[in-house]
Amino acid sequence: MDTLKIIEKLAKTAQKEEIPQMDVSRAVMARIDTAQQDSAVILSFEWFAGISAAAASIVILISIPAWRYLFDPLAQILAPLQEVMLW
Repeated sequence: MDTLKIIEKLAKTAQKEEIPQMDVSRAVMARIDTAQQDSAVILSFEWFAGISAAAASIVILISIPAWRYLFDPLAQILAPLQEVMLW
């Protein structure tokens, strides 16, 4: 019973205690600003990766016809000049 009274006394003391007020808005806004700057760097990396993938696919499309004639030299002599139109 004595323990219950101690807990009730501590609860009443805790209810009377004032809660400290802290302003964290500046720290939160600073963190949001740095997160937005980081996302801009990631976005430029995504653009670079996309352009690199497009360039790689063009190179692959150009190299597929040349791959057929790479292992057969006789076909390369007899084949007409291969041209690849990009656009």
